[in-house]
Amino acid sequence: MATVELDVNRVLQLILPHIKRYLSSPPSIFEKGSYQRPFKLAVTGLQGSGKSTWSAEIVNAINKTGLKAKTLSLDDLYLPHDGLVAVRESNPMNRLVRTRGQPGTHDLVLAKWFFEQFEQPTKEKLFPIFDKSKFGGEGDRLPQNEWHRSEPGEVVDVLVFEGWCMGFQALSDSALRNAWEEARVAAATLTDGADIKLPIQTIANHSLENLAFINERLGEYNEMFMGPQHWDYLVHLDTDDLRNVYAWRLEQEAWLWKLKGTGMADEAVIEFIKGYMPAYELYLESLRQGFFRIPGSNKMNCQLSMKLDSTRKIIEIREF
Repeated sequence: MATVELDVNRVLQLILPHIKRYLSSPPSIFEKGSYQRPFKLAVTGLQGSGKSTWSAEIVNAINKTGLKAKTLSLDDLYLPHDGLVAVRESNPMNRLVRTRGQPGTHDLVLAKWFFEQFEQPTKEKLFPIFDKSKFGGEGDRLPQNEWHRSEPGEVVDVLVFEGWCMGFQALSDSALRNAWEEARVAAATLTDGADIKLPIQTIANHSLENLAFINERLGEYNEMFMGPQHWDYLVHLDTDDLRNVYAWRLEQEAWLWKLKGTGMADEAVIEFIKGYMPAYELYLESLRQGFFRIPGSNKMNCQLSMKLDSTRKIIEIREF
């Protein structure tokens, strides 16, 4: 834990000036009255990279400075179990939505409501909770009376939001088609045996129609709450080898079994990760080039990218 804290403190030294600059500035003309929304910090990263741990440690480190930070995971915005089943059954040929995870399996009504809480000084803030251990690892949302709540009148200075596809931005129809066609050509010449059991080149295994479904839903997420226009800073946990994702996620599921006595079997975890790989292939490179790199953006040095090795040790860090 001491190493994690050391890394987080190192990272916080880069983020804190941005937070203090924002909080010391007068409320935007778009804010309601004299109320200023929290500084919005996104944490994104590959499955099993430690997003939740990093988010929690960042929150703890910010709170030690005298500011008040709260966190929520994109996972807590999943549809309830019956909603996930409905998505799966209404798209029977789309393997990407057989399990939770992809854009299209989250509750956009809940997401809109959650973030709108921070646009006005309401008495308390509610933080939804999704329990992944329910229904044999498929998961379900807990009832509202079990959600986390802020203290009445508590001011949230920093909202930390983590999610595996935070920072991903939808492609145009033509760009998606080009990526799919190139992947099909590459798949025809693939000879790497390791890529059969733990594949990292998977786009060609899905129809263009099914990939387009995910891409369209991602575009809706970008517009509503996940695009760069909604965020002040982004921390990205990356890796030098995408196959690390399988080992990391298997390790996490073993921990869940130890903690709660239920979860997914190893084979199910591997299939679960396979469902995420197309998104990494389609959107990860753009994120590596810059989340805030959009026309008209004046946000500079607001993305911190950390490359992790197989043990999650930081081997490279840069702010841009």
